[in-house]
Amino acid sequence: MNASLSKNIEYKSVTILPTFEKVHALLADIHLYLFGSEGNLIMEQAVRRGKATLFATEDEWRNGRIVLAPQLDDFVDKPLTLEAARGHLVFEAVLGYENTQSSYELPPVPEDVWRWWLVHSLWESVGGTLKKKSRLSIW
Repeated sequence: MNASLSKNIEYKSVTILPTFEKVHALLADIHLYLFGSEGNLIMEQAVRRGKATLFATEDEWRNGRIVLAPQLDDFVDKPLTLEAARGHLVFEAVLGYENTQSSYELPPVPEDVWRWWLVHSLWESVGGTLKKKSRLSIW
């Protein structure tokens, strides 16, 4: 689907399907980030029901970097950049954009990465003690 949100700029929607090594799904608050060639954040979308749909120009898709991670807003000063995101345990991928495709399956997130995400999503460090934050699971 193409959308023209401004007179001269045409945006293309692309659905990204993240996959995870050794599991079918990961029930956690995971977000997909698209960064431009200069490292600026173009768009962020939460992964819901195993996918996220983002809008960007064809140039941004061709030159952009995809980052998958738990929501980084709480850990990174604004504005969020690719360099700041790389300071955390994230999964980064090149899309290999083709203008004829509207969905892409990412290579699997390695098990050690998604397990780290689960552990740190379950526990929150507060004043040197650990408090249970929420219950997450894998399939």
